[in-house]
Amino acid sequence: MAGGSKDRAKHTAARGVKKPTRQQLMSEIPDPADMPAYLKMLHFEADDRGCAIMGGGLVEHYLTQAIKCRLIDPGAKLAGEWFTGPSAPFSTFSAKIQLGMAIGIYGPLMHGRLNAIKDVRNVFAHRALPLTFDHPTLLESILKLAPFLKGSKEDNYKLVYATGCVAMGDALIQDAAAHSGRDMETTYP
Repeated sequence: MAGGSKDRAKHTAARGVKKPTRQQLMSEIPDPADMPAYLKMLHFEADDRGCAIMGGGLVEHYLTQAIKCRLIDPGAKLAGEWFTGPSAPFSTFSAKIQLGMAIGIYGPLMHGRLNAIKDVRNVFAHRALPLTFDHPTLLESILKLAPFLKGSKEDNYKLVYATGCVAMGDALIQDAAAHSGRDMETTYP
C-alpha cells in the first residue's frame, strides 16, 4: 500500500470474528435439517434441566417468528422495542403465548400446551435444587403435551416433553411460513 495506508481487509481479518452479543446467542436455533438430531439431543441431554430449558427456548423462538409474521413489519428498531429488553411488552414467553392466542395463531388447545412448556421450563430454570421430569408436580403440565398418556411410571416424561417441544416448534414455524408473505428471520448460525 502506498503512502502508509493500512490494508483494511488484513486489519479486519487480524481482529478475528466479532463476539456475538447475549441476544444473538439466545436467538441461535438449529437448522431445520438438524431437527431429528435435535430431538435426540434433547432426549439424551445429560440432565433434565438442560432439556427443559433448550426445548422451551426453541418453542419460544418459533413462537416469536410466528407472531412477527402475523404483524406489520415494524422494522428492526421497533421490533426490538417490542420483543427484547426488560421493558419490551412481548419479551417474556408468557406475553408471547398470550399475544399468539390474541392474534389467532392458535386456539385453546395449543395455548394450553404452550403454557405447559413454559411452566415446565420455568420450574427447571428457576429451581435451585436438582429436578427430574419424573417429579409428580410436573406431571399435569407434561400430560397436556400428551393427553393419551395415563401418567404411569413407565412413561418417559423427558421424551414426551422433548417431542412436544419439537412438535410445537414445527407447528409454529409452519404457521409462520404459511402466513409470512415476506422473508422470515430463520437464518441459522
